[in-house]
Amino acid sequence: MYWESPYLEEGVWLRGNLHTHTTVSDGHQTPKEAVYHYAQIAKTKRSPWMDYRFLALTDHIEDTNPDQHEVPRAENFVVMDGREYSRGKHIVAIDCPMIFDVDILGKPRAECLEDYQKIINHINGDGGLAILPHPHWASFDHWTAQEAIDLKGYTAIEIINGDRFNGPANLATDVWDAALTAGQRVWGIGSDDFHSARDFCNAWTFVYARECTKEAILEAFRQGSCYASNGAGFSKLYADGEWIVAECADASFYANCEKTFRFISEGGVLRQHQIGMNHAAAYKAQGDEKYIRVELTLNWGCSAFSQPFFRVQK
Repeated sequence: MYWESPYLEEGVWLRGNLHTHTTVSDGHQTPKEAVYHYAQIAKTKRSPWMDYRFLALTDHIEDTNPDQHEVPRAENFVVMDGREYSRGKHIVAIDCPMIFDVDILGKPRAECLEDYQKIINHINGDGGLAILPHPHWASFDHWTAQEAIDLKGYTAIEIINGDRFNGPANLATDVWDAALTAGQRVWGIGSDDFHSARDFCNAWTFVYARECTKEAILEAFRQGSCYASNGAGFSKLYADGEWIVAECADASFYANCEKTFRFISEGGVLRQHQIGMNHAAAYKAQGDEKYIRVELTLNWGCSAFSQPFFRVQK
């Protein structure tokens, strides 16, 4: 057996936010201001690894006029259009036009799982990517594990939502593992769910893409060549025969801190962990795993979450 890696062999790490609201719906900044907020960071941060390189504008659609929705541009920065369905349970769509819910369902509100499946199918039909956002939202669940298992065709689950993340209770790796264990091939992402400055830089997604273009970023995202983070970072994630190797990013503030690598399989079961100063860890296949994903946690609590490596028989 060997591991099927979702990661491209060659590319560049690009940091971005896939869930952003503006004054088109319930955000505090105009689309132009929000893009500037993220794009300007690339010019002010000292570490290139911390630069934001892409942003998806995903305003709510139920009470807005699509004609108000502009897609600003910024130099050396990728801006993608999107939307968030939010009459009932929420679904984020990336790289597709803004369409009212009544145009999708023929009624003003989703009422059952079949309606949400219809929305996902419509997003896919438009060539977009569907994301289940914030499964654990504040004190209630937007998406249960069973719903994540039953729905088909979505690309990712938002395992960290920066707008309401207040600790492990809102981390949605349990929903993600349930879907993966049931056979879904879906990715885990992190997003600010940006509404105002307080939401900025709380959670993000790094993609390992061939280049910094919209097409390359979407290609990497579809393939799972990405990871979610709220402060930790990977420099390399790859498979070598029976081995999975994860390396911590080499930014200076990571060099002298204690790190914990966790290798997790179906059902959220911890298969192996490593604690110490080493910047890398490796896991050898035991033969009975469906998948392995890697969590990296720094000693001050921030984490990064790889995509799953799936077992493939030779």
